[in-house]
Amino acid sequence: MGRGGHGSHDDVDAGTPYDQSLEEMDFTRSACNLASKGRVQDLRDIIARRPSCVHSDGTAENASGYTPLHYAARAGHVECVRLLIASACNVNATTRAGGSTALHRAAFTGHIEVVSLLLDAGADASIRNTDGQTAAHDAARGGHGDVLAVLERAHAGLSTLEDNRGRTAKDMLSL
Repeated sequence: MGRGGHGSHDDVDAGTPYDQSLEEMDFTRSACNLASKGRVQDLRDIIARRPSCVHSDGTAENASGYTPLHYAARAGHVECVRLLIASACNVNATTRAGGSTALHRAAFTGHIEVVSLLLDAGADASIRNTDGQTAAHDAARGGHGDVLAVLERAHAGLSTLEDNRGRTAKDMLSL
């Protein structure tokens, strides 16, 4: 606790069980949460107990379609990404809302090493989300020309594909 009995910003995750919904508590204990925080050993332990968790978002109905790989890729947790790939996760799984892959998430956040790992593991750089955008578009939207170059080397012509609004990744990078 901070001075005067008030919680610090570090105490935000320290709420009581009564402060969370059942879905939030499920997520807190999920592989997705562990992957998002880079807790590779805990993630390894949960995968050993429940191998199918690499395909779930931690909620009872898998509502979002996000997998632990989406969370690890977005946060740039290289070792978690390696573990999940080694655990036979689907590197091309798409979210229900938006249709993004882990490659989209890593590209947007500029995690070039994760992008390379995903490509090496067979991630399809040409998968389009519901806006018609590839991971190249996301790299450009995030301002990551270096990531765009890696994606272009893996899939020639990727940066010139148009999204649903007629924009290419090259167009978006120059904005």
